[in-house]
This record gives sequence, structure tokens and C-alpha cells, in this order.
Amino acid sequence: MSEVAQPSVSRRAVFLVGGYERNDAAGFFRRIGREMDRFRKCWSVDCVLGTPMDILDSAAMTAPVDYRGPDGACQTDITFLSFDDIVKHDGARPFLVRLWAYVIAFFDYVVSGTMFRFFATNWRFALYFLYPFVMLAFFAWLGTVAYRLVGAAGLPGGPLLPAVAGLALAYGIGRFIGGRYFVFHLMDLWSFSREHLHCRRPGMDQRIDAWASLIAQRSSAGAYDEILLVGHSTGGALILDVAHQLAERLSADGLVPQFKLVTVGSTSLKVALHPAAKRARQRLQVLAGYPGIRWTEFQALTDIINFYKCDPYARAGLTHQRTDQFPRQFQVRIRDMLERDAYRRVKKNFFRVHYQFISANSRRYFYDFFMICCGTRPIEAVEGDALPLDVEAGKTAEAVS
Repeated sequence: MSEVAQPSVSRRAVFLVGGYERNDAAGFFRRIGREMDRFRKCWSVDCVLGTPMDILDSAAMTAPVDYRGPDGACQTDITFLSFDDIVKHDGARPFLVRLWAYVIAFFDYVVSGTMFRFFATNWRFALYFLYPFVMLAFFAWLGTVAYRLVGAAGLPGGPLLPAVAGLALAYGIGRFIGGRYFVFHLMDLWSFSREHLHCRRPGMDQRIDAWASLIAQRSSAGAYDEILLVGHSTGGALILDVAHQLAERLSADGLVPQFKLVTVGSTSLKVALHPAAKRARQRLQVLAGYPGIRWTEFQALTDIINFYKCDPYARAGLTHQRTDQFPRQFQVRIRDMLERDAYRRVKKNFFRVHYQFISANSRRYFYDFFMICCGTRPIEAVEGDALPLDVEAGKTAEAVS
């Protein structure tokens, strides 16, 4: 298949918003450093991560990457846009406060009909939405069983002892399983998502504005061939807000917004499908009106924490008059990104599968997070049936041991 020639990228800026997780920017770059070893081995390239520097009071950290391969050389500045302090603050609240916020969020999604839209759009994601509620109900059921068993034993103390036993079992099992399998963390995630789409997280709004200002300054100061705004997981929704604020800021300054959106394993529809998410949909519609902004989305069936084969713009009930795809969509196969044994180890861990979108491949494949962020080819050169790097002309991708 013939390819349309694309200009080579020699200097790139990447701004990444990750998911709702307790991972600061320093932790992100430590992980990137480890993953880069696999990337170098997979593609037989030289790629060196420089020293990260804090540039926005712990809300952003940047590090240079020097890439050299058969396709040429590229200098990339990767900036991680962090909101882990907000996540940690949410998790530090008293448990009953967190539980109450989650219950409100859960029934908001149900009563508004958003949960049913999840099922209509992607039933696997809907099950992911139900997971923390089902687990909490399970903990409560175990407590009820303990209450009845102890009560049936006829021990002295009336109902007090059975109640204590039931609460103790529900608390003990819940504390172990809830912490180990992210039940309580996902409670906070859905509380945060609801509050953000209702415009009730001023701290997050301020963070998004600060990120947009930073990107505007960095993009105008550096002569970049390509500027990528990347969002993963919940970051797939937040990066759309960042892109809107950035585009409006540039336009107000008399500049033409010219950057590229990349969403990977995105959950932006958990916001856009809610009837109350008017601001999110309005911002998304405004973005489509800037022809210099291009959007590419990568989805995977194996990953239940994304909306597979769903156009996030059209599913939000929006239309545009652009002649190009907005977004341009690709469905990727996680199993083709990893060696067989590596895939077997991770395929049942849905969180690990979800993070493969921003991890290094161990097999050459058209989707490779590090190649997109560090290599010489622009995002437009990514094609679902072509390699992103022809190391050996005429050969197809093959596993690298």
C-alpha cells in the first residue's frame, strides 16, 4: 500500500494528562525511564530520557528525550500535567464522606439515564461503572450474613453482638479487598467525574487553565514541528478541556491554534454522555471549529476502561462541517503489542491492560506510544495497516526477543 509522504519531525512537544491516579510527575518519569528500555530493545533504536524538571509548582514536570534511529533523529520535550494532589486530597477524606459522595454520584448517573447510555454505547464500560457499587453491596451482604449467623447462635447481648460482628466483617473484608482491588479509589473517581461535569471542581478548573497557559507559553517559545496534547483514561476528558482553553487563549492573542490531540484509552464519554455535561459538549463543539486542530483517538476491545468502536464526538450528540475525520479513530489489539507470554501475564488484569496504551510495546506494531511521542513520524503518518517505522524495508512487523 502506498503511503502519502509526511514531513519528518525533528522537534516535538508532548503534553500528557494521565488518568485519575495517585501518581505524581516524578513517579511518571521513573516509570517512563523503565519502559524506555523495552522500547529501545523492541525497535533497535537509541532513546535517552533526560533529567525531569518541575515547571509549575508540582502541577507539571518536563523532561527532554533524545531519539535516534534508522528513520533519523528527534528531540522531544515531554511534559506530564499532574493532578495527583487533587486525587490524594479526595482519597484523604473521611471514609463516610467519600462513601456519601460516591452514592450521590452513582444514583446521579443512574437517574439521569447516563448508566443506560453506557450500556447502549459500550456494555463492557458499563460493567466497569457498576464494579465499585457491586463490591460495596457484596461487603454489606457479608456483614448481613455475619449478623444473622451470630444472631442465630443465641449469644447473650441481644442484637448488639451480631451488629458488631456484621460491621466488623464488612469492614475487615472491605478494607482488604477494597484497597487491594481499587474499590474505594474508583468510588472517588466517579465522585470526581460527577463533580467535574457539573462544574463543581473549581480546583480542577484552575489547574486546567494553568496547564493551558503553560502550553501556550511553551509552544510559542519553542520552534516545534509537532505539538501533541495527549490524554489517557480520565485524562482523555480533561485534555479536551485543556485543548479548548488553549485554543481560545491562542485565538484571543491573534494566533491560529495549530496542535494535535491524541486520546488513548479515553473515557471522555463518561462525561459527555451525561445530560448535565453542557460545558464539556460546548467546548468540544468549539474545538471542531478550529481547522488547525487535528484529533486522533486509539481504542481497544481488550481494555474495558474505554469506549471501543465509539466516535466520542458523534456519541456526544454533536455534528461538525469539517472535511476531515474529527476524531480519526483506530482500533488497536493489545495482544499484538506484546510478546505472547507477556500478554498472558497481563490480559486478566484490566488495569494493566488499560495502561498498555502508555507503556512500551515488546512487539512492533502500528500503535506504539513511545514511537508516537519520540519518533520522527508525525501522528498523521500512523496507519492501522502500516508500521510506524520501516527498520527493514519490505518486512512486516515481527516479535523482537
